[in-house]
Amino acid sequence: MFALLQKIFLLIGFLVLIPGTQMLAGEEAVKPGPQVALVSGDGKVLAVPDIAQLQVTILTEAPQAQVAAAENAKKAEAFVAAAKKFLQAGDTLKSMGYRIMPLQTYGGQGKKPAITGYRASNSFQITIKDLTRLGDLIDLAVRQGVNEIQGPFWEHSRLETLIQEASVQALQKAKELAEALAKSQGLQIKRLLRVSTRGRGVPYPRDEARLMAPAAGAEKVATPIEVGEQEIRATVEAVFELE
Repeated sequence: MFALLQKIFLLIGFLVLIPGTQMLAGEEAVKPGPQVALVSGDGKVLAVPDIAQLQVTILTEAPQAQVAAAENAKKAEAFVAAAKKFLQAGDTLKSMGYRIMPLQTYGGQGKKPAITGYRASNSFQITIKDLTRLGDLIDLAVRQGVNEIQGPFWEHSRLETLIQEASVQALQKAKELAEALAKSQGLQIKRLLRVSTRGRGVPYPRDEARLMAPAAGAEKVATPIEVGEQEIRATVEAVFELE
């Protein structure tokens, strides 16, 4: 039985190898392909962002979940009403998440944690286009009971166009590199065979702000916000035919 299986295996192997041998013979007859240069280049443009996002959260704590939720709802309602009056055409306000969680204390080893209260959180995302009003928006949020603010997160309305500009710059650098490599070998570029791009915006550095409501009688000082330039980068990989 074993000898029979060996014969079948050898026969199958022989039948599979025949087309492969013919394929190899055919490949030897094919003329070698053109000489090519595979290169990459990076491009970068700078632009000041014209859109900013803030993520704000209202946190409330109480011994009972219902009390924490009710207090949170009251503050959130006041904040949303004030924010809608402040925002202009093109600005947006939307809910990001709502949560109620128990607050626990942990005893000694072997003891179960005890629930000491509850925390309610309600988060919103605000998008604003007039960046000169961003500081005023932050101040308004704090006055309306927001006690956690993250951002700003910068965006650009012309991001796609800026990525295209960076990509064109990157391709030009790749071509210059290919020309230099070809020249070193006594060759020159004939044409561009293939190109692929990767583009991305690099956000301007930002700090995460965690703000508490100001104390009664505290001096009112506008929150300063400096908008810096944003780097828009692109990487190009290109294949040039040489001659």
